[in-house]
Amino acid sequence: MRLLALFFFFSFSLFAQELPPITNFDPGIYEAGNQNWMISQGSNKHIYIANSLGLLSFNGAQWKLNRVPNASAVRSVLAQDDRIYTGSYMDFGYWDHNKKGELSYTSLTGLSKENLLDGEQFWHIAALEEYIVFQSLRRLYSYNKKTKQISTISASDIISNLFRVGNKLYYQVASDGLYVIDNGVIERVISNAKIQDRPIIGLFPFEENKILAVTRDDGLFTIEGNSWEPYGFKNYPINESIFIAQLLEDKTLVLGTIGDGLHVYNLDDSSNYQLLQPVINNNTVLSIMEDKAGNIWGGLDNGLVLINRKSPFRLFTDIYGKVGTVYCSYQFGDYLYLGTNQGVYVSTGNSKDYEFIPGTSGQVWSINEINGKLFAGHDRGVFAIEGSKAKHIFDGPGVWEIKAFKNGFLQGHYNGISFWKDGDFKKDPEYLANFDLSSRSLVVENDSVVWVGHDHKGIFKLKIDAEVREVKSTENYNVSYNAGVGLKVFSFNDFIYYSTEDEIYKYNAPKNKFLEENNLNQRIEEPRITGMSRVLPDNTWWGFGEENLIYATKDAFQDRLSVKSVYIPLEYRAISKGFENISLIGEREYLVGSNLGYTVFSTPLVFSEIEKIKINKISTAELENTYQDRNLQLENLELPNQVNNINFEFSIPVYSKLTKPVYSYSIKGYSNGWSDWQAHGSATFENLPPGDYIFQVRGKFNNKITNIASYSFSIAQPWYATTTAIIVYFLLFLLVIFILHKVYTGYFRKQQSRLMERNRKQLEIKQLEAQQEIITLQNQQLELDMASKNRELAASTMNLIKKNEFLNDLKKKLSAANNEADIQRVISIINKNIAEKDNWKLFKEAFDNADKDFLQSVKKVHPNLTSNDLKLCAYLRLNLSSKEIAPLLNISVRSVEIKRYRLRKKMELDHDQGLVEYILKF
Repeated sequence: MRLLALFFFFSFSLFAQELPPITNFDPGIYEAGNQNWMISQGSNKHIYIANSLGLLSFNGAQWKLNRVPNASAVRSVLAQDDRIYTGSYMDFGYWDHNKKGELSYTSLTGLSKENLLDGEQFWHIAALEEYIVFQSLRRLYSYNKKTKQISTISASDIISNLFRVGNKLYYQVASDGLYVIDNGVIERVISNAKIQDRPIIGLFPFEENKILAVTRDDGLFTIEGNSWEPYGFKNYPINESIFIAQLLEDKTLVLGTIGDGLHVYNLDDSSNYQLLQPVINNNTVLSIMEDKAGNIWGGLDNGLVLINRKSPFRLFTDIYGKVGTVYCSYQFGDYLYLGTNQGVYVSTGNSKDYEFIPGTSGQVWSINEINGKLFAGHDRGVFAIEGSKAKHIFDGPGVWEIKAFKNGFLQGHYNGISFWKDGDFKKDPEYLANFDLSSRSLVVENDSVVWVGHDHKGIFKLKIDAEVREVKSTENYNVSYNAGVGLKVFSFNDFIYYSTEDEIYKYNAPKNKFLEENNLNQRIEEPRITGMSRVLPDNTWWGFGEENLIYATKDAFQDRLSVKSVYIPLEYRAISKGFENISLIGEREYLVGSNLGYTVFSTPLVFSEIEKIKINKISTAELENTYQDRNLQLENLELPNQVNNINFEFSIPVYSKLTKPVYSYSIKGYSNGWSDWQAHGSATFENLPPGDYIFQVRGKFNNKITNIASYSFSIAQPWYATTTAIIVYFLLFLLVIFILHKVYTGYFRKQQSRLMERNRKQLEIKQLEAQQEIITLQNQQLELDMASKNRELAASTMNLIKKNEFLNDLKKKLSAANNEADIQRVISIINKNIAEKDNWKLFKEAFDNADKDFLQSVKKVHPNLTSNDLKLCAYLRLNLSSKEIAPLLNISVRSVEIKRYRLRKKMELDHDQGLVEYILKF
């Protein structure tokens, strides 16, 4: 049992270490083989890895596996200038980036005058001036970059390794010794008699002109000239088999073992730590590389590990849950205390190996120093802490925190406030009367005024009489907010504040009100995830933002607040809302508790220089088709209309666990403004309309924004919207207009012709109608004239008849008179007045006016008629009786009848045909 307990303690101290941020990449993340044999960093700061399935590359955002032609494992890699040299099974060569940003391979084996040995593999690569040297187990192949020639160096036995130290190359030949290549001359430096078959796995420049040699199983040695001397180093893992070693710039030696993980040693002060599973993915380390930012990369037998050695952050990760969630912490002398949900833990000095303080099991809410003594507020009361021991001095309701007050202590309980005289621990503290609310947030303003914050009921100002253990008066300041938990009342720069998730309010004594208008509230612009605030002994105010810790200090030179932020991802400071915590553990050194353990950092934070963002890949596709890579070097990519899906991959070569870069992008001509910050380094746009675009992307890390990388491209109009098509459309439009013009012109001409013809006919009809109307009117006028003439003719005829009748009667009477001479004279005058010729002449003129052309018509039909016959016809047309005709002809009625009879015969009328009816027909 004692051995088992010792094992658990050792495991806990081993795995619960305060370490730099460590990131593991398992094969499922980078999607390649398990084993990673060598690592190198290129001039573009991308990471290149000799992987068991090929050449693996990582740009900070995307992983890419590039297979060699024979699909074998890549055993070695070296990034030199803009090329990446690799060695694999029966092949070695280099990779170049093509115009699309992809790596393309060129084999160099064809340049060698000697054939490769059967099964030859190339395990190391080194660069020296214009030469690249590839090492297999039997040969060195030297490639001259200028002449593009290869020369071969053979060895008498197995070449176990290849090292570059300064401007020299070293390699070890088994059973022979250590050789050096210096200015083209090969010579043996150390004989195997001195080395004694010890495999050398690392050679590094060391003190003055010395070289540090790391052996696999026998520790460290120094080489000076031809001497080979052991080098003693405290705590060196002499019993472990070392596979790979790397001496860093600051004289830190990193050792990768066969089965005992990574060892990190500082050669100056002998400080060290070891990384084992599960801190790293695998305990077999195949390769080690220090990148340009000082990070350590480890190639494992199963995955990769990245150690941000120069990060300003240190993480204590409670892998096995032996410590629990850190709710509070306190640095007291050489002791660092953690108050967790499991009890109080303590570490001494720089070891950071935490021990549980017996008897403190349970929830610890606070650790407070009062008058040089340390007390823990616990859910079981109060513990007095001394060194690595604790005494349970009060066993009662839970205590949130403890504050110095007058000659004693105030304790905020779950159900009120109690007072305890200093040193009077033999009896329990006494509760203050008249206040029984939970008092998690306490601020002592003076010996009689205490402020209490309650998550749901707001802020209370209590006036306390400690002598009688009573709250004399209570004033409540209501708080209007929706957060529910996390309200905090605090004192900062001698003013009382309270904070919620949304705002920070400052107490205005003259107005006796908390006001939103204050400098601290106005200076804090970043959104916060909680109302919890912390004021530390160095007079810094801390708040907890969505992306950062926010802190404010009073400017030493100006009477104003200086507000800054510390970027820590939320996952490394996550804890129940309202219990966020931070403590001062050294000069400008802070500890942030979380569910996983804690994070330590110092201000001001020092980061490496900001890196530039770069677009690594552009690919396009038609709808639902495979994406094809495009040329990165074009000033403007012109895409056909159907290729309107485009994907961009971009990255910042930053490899950090706690300061991961985020990206924002936009497309001028398509989107308005920048996108939200995102962690993945790619952006895809689908179904883009035709037009000219400029893709822009920027990055942000360590709260700094990078440069903007841009790429121009255009998507052509569809064929039916091209300039040619528009011209064709325009010509067709003109043709259609012309044809329509012709058609409509012909149509309108026909219509016009039809209309004109119709109008002409209508005009003719109207003219005819007018003529007919005129004729009708003329006829009516003629009829009227005729009727008038007839009336005149009838009157004239009647006058003639009456005159002749009168004259005949007068003649008869005069004939009976006696005076013959007078009578004859009168009769002669009468005869003259009734003469037929004159009567006819007068009648004919009247008749012609009344019935023009009648006599001519009758004459034309019956040319044999005499003038007397025509006279009779005229009188008959007037429908005169024989009796009326007789006086006109100056004959008897009998004579008229005879004339009528003769006229019928001349006209050859039938017996039953009436003479008058016939004449009226003309």
